[in-house]
Amino acid sequence: MNNIIIIGAGASGLFCSILLQKKNYQVTLIEKNSKAGRKILASGNGKCNITNENLKYNNFNSNSNSEFFKYAISQMPYEKIKKYFSSIGLEIINGEGTRMYPMSQQASSVRDILYNEAVSLGVKFIFEEEVVKTTKIKKLFEIKTNQNSYKSSYLIITTGSLAMKKLGSSNSGHNFAKTFGHKIVEPYASLVQLKSNDKSIYSLSGVKIKSNIKLLINNKLRQEENADILFTKYGVSGNAILDLSRLASKSLINKQKVDIQVDIMPNISKDDLLILLKHRQVILKEKDVNFLLESIINTKLINFIYKKSNIKVNKISQLNKNDLSNISFVIKNIKINISDTNGLENAEVSAGGIDVNEIDNKTMQSKKVNNLYFCGEVLDVDGNCGGYNFHWAWSSASACANSFL
Repeated sequence: MNNIIIIGAGASGLFCSILLQKKNYQVTLIEKNSKAGRKILASGNGKCNITNENLKYNNFNSNSNSEFFKYAISQMPYEKIKKYFSSIGLEIINGEGTRMYPMSQQASSVRDILYNEAVSLGVKFIFEEEVVKTTKIKKLFEIKTNQNSYKSSYLIITTGSLAMKKLGSSNSGHNFAKTFGHKIVEPYASLVQLKSNDKSIYSLSGVKIKSNIKLLINNKLRQEENADILFTKYGVSGNAILDLSRLASKSLINKQKVDIQVDIMPNISKDDLLILLKHRQVILKEKDVNFLLESIINTKLINFIYKKSNIKVNKISQLNKNDLSNISFVIKNIKINISDTNGLENAEVSAGGIDVNEIDNKTMQSKKVNNLYFCGEVLDVDGNCGGYNFHWAWSSASACANSFL
């Protein structure tokens, strides 16, 4: 028997099935949803940030072994994945910074091309069957679904994690791993929005602005990002927040004090901002106090800044030196307490997963059970915002497939 069963038709499962089918294995992919790649379709606001030109190791994380992912990433450089995708009809282009997207700017292009490639090669898909039990009897794996039972020589689990549960995500892969004796690093939300009990920021909902954001853990600076922040009715979101959220989430679990400090005008120093405000006071002195910041910052932020600065006058001319200094300080130092994350169900990915010390880093094979493999997010590897989680899916799937003769 020379067949392979893959559980989970997400990014890593699809890619792995293609590579293995080309090696003349008979691959069967079992997916509980009615279609493949549901998370692919939802990624990158429907555009799918498929990879990144800047594949430095510090953009990848693991709780159990920070060296584990390096081999697979090194074997799948950006140029290699771009060339491979092009060979099957998927062209990718630069979208923002070093982030890469399908030329169509549609996530559906990624899903459709991968799925069609797999089908054309002969991969067998079984949809709308949920695997409920996995066992190994002698040399064969038995995979029981809610409808049928299957046997295979090799089993590859690519079921993802609990992140984005509304798209069918679950911890099934972790449960299967446990039955084979694997340890699980408790998953937690990453690339997720952050909640705050500071109701003063709720009025800013909808405001999106490029900022410098510092993550403070127990009042100590732990991480700093320059990107968009989006204020919401529950807290904050945006690319900068997603980048900070992994450490924030872990710190909240450990009952630590978590705050962010936001500079909404990072391209001007506090001193230069103060000079600008003094100049505007001279030329606008008889106008309503709100005109001081008009055209400088988003109008929704003006009353918020004044309240934080304790400004109580009506005219610009009535502002004193301390008032101007306070306004300048608040613009550069908006401190917001973080009370929680928006949960795994709203996270783009999860941190944690199968302890990778129990997995061969060159093949993705279990060190406990021969011919059992794991790829993608089910493992304790996660990437930063910017296409790194997809690249881990491609890299881990490739490492797995390349280990087959």
